[in-house]
Amino acid sequence: MPEQEQHELTVTRTMPLPAATLFRAWTTGWASWFAEPDSIRATAEMGAPFFFEVAERFDDVRPARRHPHYGRFLRLVPDALVSLTWVTGADGTAGAETVLTVRLDAADAGTTVTLTHGGFASAAARDTHAAAWPMVLEEQERRLLALGDDAAGDRASARTESAPTLPRNRSIPDATLIPVRSYPDLDAAVTWLTDALGCRERLRIHGHRTQLTIGNGAVVVAAWDATAAPATGGRPPATLMVRVPDIDSTYERALSLGATGLAPPADQPYGERQASLRDPFGHAWTLTQTIADVDPATWGGELVP
Repeated sequence: MPEQEQHELTVTRTMPLPAATLFRAWTTGWASWFAEPDSIRATAEMGAPFFFEVAERFDDVRPARRHPHYGRFLRLVPDALVSLTWVTGADGTAGAETVLTVRLDAADAGTTVTLTHGGFASAAARDTHAAAWPMVLEEQERRLLALGDDAAGDRASARTESAPTLPRNRSIPDATLIPVRSYPDLDAAVTWLTDALGCRERLRIHGHRTQLTIGNGAVVVAAWDATAAPATGGRPPATLMVRVPDIDSTYERALSLGATGLAPPADQPYGERQASLRDPFGHAWTLTQTIADVDPATWGGELVP
């Protein structure tokens, strides 16, 4: 047996998911569980090439590190089997064209996934992947279950899928879209929002702003000094904050599509990397990417029990 053929691994996991969902995840649904949505170039046809990047994110202030993955589809059996070549960089296959085969078999609890990966140039590369693939499959199951059956399918490939799971940061609400509204009397505004709308205080930054939650949403109430920040159109300033997985690429894409940059991406002490821009229609947006889980007490915030 040739030396290269010996460097092979097999991993098995039974998931409480339909085979159709998993087949889509390995062909057109990479964005729903593995790849950066803005990087995917793929058509699920035998012989067709594919390319995407996977982001490695850190708990500290380092920016995400993106790892390219590319290859071509070798064999596709709907809801049963996906076979493709798999090429990654120095930390992966080291440029070797390996072969990845995912078999999907019906099981009482859902679908048994049998992943076989062979053709590594060295035993060390095989062993690295043997340690990584079980964790990848575990994460795939978690994300697909969280998104639901539909979101793991064709909507993901059309880039209309639910937002990727975002890292937790105690210093920011979990909501993806967060309105930021300014008031001349911060305390009065918080009282009105809690009494009238049923909001709940989440975090206070005394004299500056308060984070509120309502259902699965959130709003930030900011103190407004009219002399420092004049009203816009007769109203106090208001912006929308949106949490994104990769702020640098989102910011650059927005600029390329006609937005005006107000502040470029910069790391903040409360565990967020943030930027601001104005869309082509005049509305202000704040982009924020979680880069660390930071205790608000370290920068002057106070979580409300």
